[in-house]
Amino acid sequence: MEKKKASLALSSLAIVLIVAFIAVGIGVFNVNIAILLFLCWMIMWPFAAHLGYSFSEMEGFAYEMAQKCIAPAAIILAVGMMIASFMAAGTVPTILVAGLKLITPKFFLALTFVMCCIMSVIMGTSWGTLGTVGIAMMGVGAGLGVNPAITAGAVVSGAWFGDKMSPMSDSTIMCSTITETYIMDHIKAMMQTTIPAAVVSLVIYLGIGIGISGDSYEASTVDSIMNGLKGMFHINLIPVIPIVVVIVMILMKKGTIVSMMSGTVVAILIAVFYQGYSVADMGTFLYSGFTCETKNEILISLLNRGGMTSMLSLLAVFVGGLGLGGILDKTGMLEPIFHYITEKYKSPRGIMLMAWCATLLCILVIADNNFAFVMVATLFGSAFQKYNLKSQNLSRILEDVGTLGSALVPWNVGAQFAAGVLGVSTLAYMPYAFLNWMTPILSLAFIILQVKIKKIEE
Repeated sequence: MEKKKASLALSSLAIVLIVAFIAVGIGVFNVNIAILLFLCWMIMWPFAAHLGYSFSEMEGFAYEMAQKCIAPAAIILAVGMMIASFMAAGTVPTILVAGLKLITPKFFLALTFVMCCIMSVIMGTSWGTLGTVGIAMMGVGAGLGVNPAITAGAVVSGAWFGDKMSPMSDSTIMCSTITETYIMDHIKAMMQTTIPAAVVSLVIYLGIGIGISGDSYEASTVDSIMNGLKGMFHINLIPVIPIVVVIVMILMKKGTIVSMMSGTVVAILIAVFYQGYSVADMGTFLYSGFTCETKNEILISLLNRGGMTSMLSLLAVFVGGLGLGGILDKTGMLEPIFHYITEKYKSPRGIMLMAWCATLLCILVIADNNFAFVMVATLFGSAFQKYNLKSQNLSRILEDVGTLGSALVPWNVGAQFAAGVLGVSTLAYMPYAFLNWMTPILSLAFIILQVKIKKIEE
């Protein structure tokens, strides 16, 4: 059957229906995002049929794109096992005890943000940071009586700082590569928007900390948590070894999976030979998640985490979101919108503004920000050259909006992962993830005012 090209009206209608369906499903009926994404395949069926595509072809488009989730799926399953092993080895409990001893409510949020920034820059991954320091700081915050949503916001801001700025981050490498930008030029360009936003975020976290210090802090609760942890685990430097192994392996550029699994293996050995768990226990923990034998409800909420099964719902989001992206891409449903944008706005400011909006549109419609990177870079790369705009302007927009903004979209895989690991919904932590929404706003301001814009020399 002869294939038709989608019109602007048809494309716009499809996008509006998808966004409205997801928004109503989540906001009104509280339906799981994975279910909504799979149902969006059916929403696309009549549109694809109108363009001459059969349902089997549409399925093929979805499966082809969904295959790309194999690598990230392996990572999130590895993170699930790592979290469970770090709990059993006493790694996270040791950090909890140290944090409760040393950190006061006044400086807790600021320190959480800084620690997650440092860890994410070193590791080059927001997910690894969430699964290690992030979980530990959530526990410390609970002990100090800090609102979990605020703590999660600080963790997410810090975790995504390094995901954006680290030269080892996959998003940093990808955005610099697809825009043909030297990676250090890319990082320098990002610093102009990210560093000011990070400084302001730090000041805000300090201000919030001063305002909440002592509000709900109860020494008896902290003592109960610390005594409970000390009664369950050997608390000293030995349980910290697994996280050191992960950091060292990443610094040696051994890859995310290898680094995490190396830390997991070391944690298993410590859990079995030092903390006293059996091999059978560890097998259960790695698959189903760590469970502690205690009647202390606070400790149960802090420690019962991780395992491969805890990540299965996220895998469903991966497949559903990427499958939808494949259908939209292969049927050409997004092309009329981008063509309209590039034809209508014919100035450096206009092209940059539309690249910003296009990146936002992509992360809102598709659950994976890598799709946004490829789509926007492909469609706007030549336009930036036409108006003598250096490629780092485009790569910065991709990261400012695509990388940081993705953590604020409830159905994005990154936001889903953060919500699942930290135990706080995206909508709850969103107002407090200051870096993630201030950076895109600052990026937009730079575009409108045309400041910090690199031009190709005539």
